[in-house]
Amino acid sequence: MSVWTGVFLFTIMISGLASGNVSSQRKILEEMLADYDVNEWPDFDREEPTNVSIQMFINSFGSLNAANMDYSIDIFLRQHWLDPRLAISGNKSSITIRDPLMQARIWKPDTYFHNVKDAEVHMVTMPNIQFRLNKTGHILYSMRITAELSCHLELERFPFDSQVCYALISAYANTDEIVVYKWQSNPLDLPDDLEIAQFDLLAYSTDTLTQYFSTGNFSGLLVHFFLRRQNGYHILQTYVPTILIVSISWVSFWLDPNAVPGRVSLGVTTLLTLTTLASGIRQQLPPVSYIKAIDVWVGMCMIMVFGALLEFTLVNWLANKKIIRLQSSTSYQTSSVAAKGGDDLGNGASKTYISQARLLDRISRILFPVIFLVFNIIYWPYYLTERLQDH
Repeated sequence: MSVWTGVFLFTIMISGLASGNVSSQRKILEEMLADYDVNEWPDFDREEPTNVSIQMFINSFGSLNAANMDYSIDIFLRQHWLDPRLAISGNKSSITIRDPLMQARIWKPDTYFHNVKDAEVHMVTMPNIQFRLNKTGHILYSMRITAELSCHLELERFPFDSQVCYALISAYANTDEIVVYKWQSNPLDLPDDLEIAQFDLLAYSTDTLTQYFSTGNFSGLLVHFFLRRQNGYHILQTYVPTILIVSISWVSFWLDPNAVPGRVSLGVTTLLTLTTLASGIRQQLPPVSYIKAIDVWVGMCMIMVFGALLEFTLVNWLANKKIIRLQSSTSYQTSSVAAKGGDDLGNGASKTYISQARLLDRISRILFPVIFLVFNIIYWPYYLTERLQDH
């Protein structure tokens, strides 16, 4: 019985110490905030702007959405500034404030993303916000944000393109007379295993700027991300299938010119399959007015397949066109034809240009692959060379 009594008393003692610490911390904050004006920035008395330093840890980088021209990014946004009014007296080296009501009583910069479309602060399992105040009055205000940011994409060389996306951080209401932003010495912190779907992050650059509006001048920070698209997905999903479709359309050149059902079915099927594949590609891209590299490729493949279908039309017409021999009007030839009972005329009328049709098929067996090969020799070096020149 005495053992349980001791445990109970020990628990009460620990609870009392914990509540005493909490009360002490809250008492310190209440004393500091007694005459604190949240509407005044830290350097209001000196009539100087408050320097806010920014550092971002990129937790994950979402893939670029070409159709919507945006990208998503998951970051820890860390803001640092000095508020001398919140210097801690006593032995405490720092205080972490978790109470949202208490945080609301302290001045904070009104930081926002200029090119944001949608954003949220993570709330699981608690609001992912850290507000730490150290002894000298330095404040760390960190939060985990997932933001969807706009990015203007240049798609002339898609899918061999390289893109430059940006994030612009600025103050919304506080002019540069109140808040001045600057990057920390290590502005961006990237994990070693950071991966971006279909893209490689080549580099990034940071800069400071001032935005000039009719409502005032606002300090801001700019970061550019230099990205290059990976080609493996599009080669497997677009280029290889279209090459096979074009190659299958050439099979009709080895069929008999009079094999109408087989050659028509082959030509129409390959053309419809290519059209469906091209439609799927267009759904992934915005309706821009300029021609993209993928448009040049798909367009040439359609020309090759449609050309094979037209070639069959010409071959079938030649195979069924009858040869009409012109007869001389001389009496000798007339009497000679009459003596033979018109057999030669009948045989001549039944002949067609089948030999020319077969010759055209034999020429097409070589011509079509050669044309497509020449196109590939021009297409791939041109766009791959342009890709290497970007970086």
